[in-house]
Amino acid sequence: MKLLDACMSSFRHAPVYMILLITIAGCAAMTGSAAAASPVATELWAYSQPTNMYDCDISPDVMYVVGGTYNNKVLLLTIEGEHIWTVDTDSPVWGVAVSRGAEYVVAGTDIGDLLVYDNEGTLLWSKRFRGKVNDVDISADGSVIAVACADARVYRYTNLGSEVWAHNMNSAVLSVSVTEDGSLIGAGTKGFQIRVLDAEGQKVWSYQINGQVFGLDLSPDGTFLIAGGNDAYTYVFDREGKIAAQMQPSSTVNDVSATLQGAYFALARGDSITSIYNTEGKMVTQVSASAGINGVSLSPMGGALAVASSDGKLYLYSLPMVGVPVTPVETATPSPAPTPVSPDAEGILSFSSAPSGATVYIDNVVTGITPATLPMKAGQYQVLLRLNGYEDWTTTINLLPGDTVNVVAQMNAATPPSTPVPAGFLPVLAGLVFAAVLLLRRKDE
Repeated sequence: MKLLDACMSSFRHAPVYMILLITIAGCAAMTGSAAAASPVATELWAYSQPTNMYDCDISPDVMYVVGGTYNNKVLLLTIEGEHIWTVDTDSPVWGVAVSRGAEYVVAGTDIGDLLVYDNEGTLLWSKRFRGKVNDVDISADGSVIAVACADARVYRYTNLGSEVWAHNMNSAVLSVSVTEDGSLIGAGTKGFQIRVLDAEGQKVWSYQINGQVFGLDLSPDGTFLIAGGNDAYTYVFDREGKIAAQMQPSSTVNDVSATLQGAYFALARGDSITSIYNTEGKMVTQVSASAGINGVSLSPMGGALAVASSDGKLYLYSLPMVGVPVTPVETATPSPAPTPVSPDAEGILSFSSAPSGATVYIDNVVTGITPATLPMKAGQYQVLLRLNGYEDWTTTINLLPGDTVNVVAQMNAATPPSTPVPAGFLPVLAGLVFAAVLLLRRKDE
């Protein structure tokens, strides 16, 4: 009988306990709702052409966007969407790339032309290949140009038009990518092969997937490679060529792009959707157009996304979930005005960090990955080194003509941010618990 009374008492209190548990769970969910909210991509502008847009690229300094079209055009825009120039190529443009400051704009065409322009749209030089040029890429400083050709070779050229080497891939090369410093070149083929080559054209690693490699991109620092194609799968590889993540976007992937350190990846899908994934292969946001997506390009830190679509538009989106703008570096005391020097005088800035792999910003512009040695004009520079998981490291440097300045940064691990508790949450929860206790006492009496 005592057991029955105890059970009945528990059943009488069950609704109260249930309400209390649901309320606590709901309040707890409130604490994580802000962190769990999906990031939003914001369209900044769309530039229209009366034809398919086939490829696009954002310059490493995030100042320019280049596009290539089916009706034989290469066009250069500012990052704000202002048109600078358009040139005619006499053939559909399959691939485009742009160096820092738009000093070099590279295009590959259907009739097999490699075209190199300056920032005013003047043709500097060209090269005709025996097969169509399916894709092109260029290092940040423009010194390394990579060409994916239908003649089954990937080529490396200098910015002056000299061939450095040609590597046989045994099948038409459909996609190519270069790291920011030009030390690695990745290529994907019609024969399902992915291969990474060093600066001398020697194989670093290779992998065979189950489809033609329509899109391939090395992260600017070379830590990751992403590849996708007509098998509706996309693969992320680490520096050693091991699969780090795999995505199945349920559509042909026409192009891909990666940010520094592989923090985020963009997929250009044939079903008119551009998907953004993180390193673990989880989709974080997406944008859509009215026709298939042919080309995508992420800025190095991921704050901007360019999209080339068959609807005839070149889009630019802002992506707030990664790569916040670099804030100006503040020094403890005002620095004296730098001594005027000849505009042609140069020195050397050599950067290293512990750990290595930090992104180097000089005057808020990405210029390399540690370790890095950079010839610079003499003058005063604000320097920022940034590495995921570590606090920013900043300094100011006065570089004199002929000097070499060695910059060594000890990166300090960042403290993980705590999840903020919504205002009023704790008082509300305490009040609910107190009310539940009073209710239970009254029922017992």
